[in-house]
Amino acid sequence: MYSEHPSFPQPEDDTVRVWRYMDFTKFVSLLESRSLHFTRTDKLVDPFEGSYPKLSVLARQNPPPGFPVEHYAAYARAMTEDAPKMAKNMVKMVGLNCWHMNQHESAAMWSLYLNNSNGVAIQSTYQKLRDCFAGVQENVFLGEVRYIDYESGFIAGSSNAFDPFT
Repeated sequence: MYSEHPSFPQPEDDTVRVWRYMDFTKFVSLLESRSLHFTRTDKLVDPFEGSYPKLSVLARQNPPPGFPVEHYAAYARAMTEDAPKMAKNMVKMVGLNCWHMNQHESAAMWSLYLNNSNGVAIQSTYQKLRDCFAGVQENVFLGEVRYIDYESGFIAGSSNAFDPFT
């Protein structure tokens, strides 16, 4: 079922149009299965999907203010060994189904998501998309993606494993 989550920012207007671009074969599969396919993030084209930007990784090297000195070694080990392992495993556990928010269909999205001219664009609203998960047993989180420059950007706090996906 759809659940709110602090790592998934909501649009100001939930009646905003959303678009899903797909080839005809995937569209037929969607109609037959009556379900959306969520792709594991490690199977996507972008090798950096779900990763942290440089500045966030560098910030991990320093314990937060007030952190007990006697635990610095454990903190350093966790940040240099455990955190990268967790991030590497998260991309195998998170599935995405990407939609495009825009008032009008996009030629750029057509070319990005289709290898040929046999495609379909589904248009709905954010609210309807969110509401379609009401009867689903698994937790589904839905929100806007904030794009950043991974050379100079920062994911504040990096406190939630979902943050690099949004």
